[in-house]
Amino acid sequence: ARRTPSRFDARGAGAVAVGQATGDEADQVARELDVAVPVLGDPGRASYRQMGLGRAGSWELTIGPLLENLLESVSILREASLRWSASPRSDVRQLGGVMIVDAEGVIRYLHRSSSVTDVPPTPELLAEVERLATA
Repeated sequence: ARRTPSRFDARGAGAVAVGQATGDEADQVARELDVAVPVLGDPGRASYRQMGLGRAGSWELTIGPLLENLLESVSILREASLRWSASPRSDVRQLGGVMIVDAEGVIRYLHRSSSVTDVPPTPELLAEVERLATA
């Protein structure tokens, strides 16, 4: 099935998501959650290590995000699908990140999450893509 173009596609940029899953599991998650970008699986989390992404401690996983922004944290918990967290490959303490890589493979932007709710907003990422395109 052909996916709907994302807001990144509209700016001439490609976007992918990487998860702690096999390729087949990643495809299934993308279909179930109707993700607008391709989802790749990294069951051994090699890409996470390559990006220098850390693991959350108890504070960053629980209390810290609640104290930082209670309403947002509750909203995230309501929307969360924990089904895939039960996978033997899933590490709930693994923190994520966002990387923007140019056409030559040079990393131009790297955000390493400091908690489970620390994710740059999409408008911020889109603005960064546009800034890099005009630089």
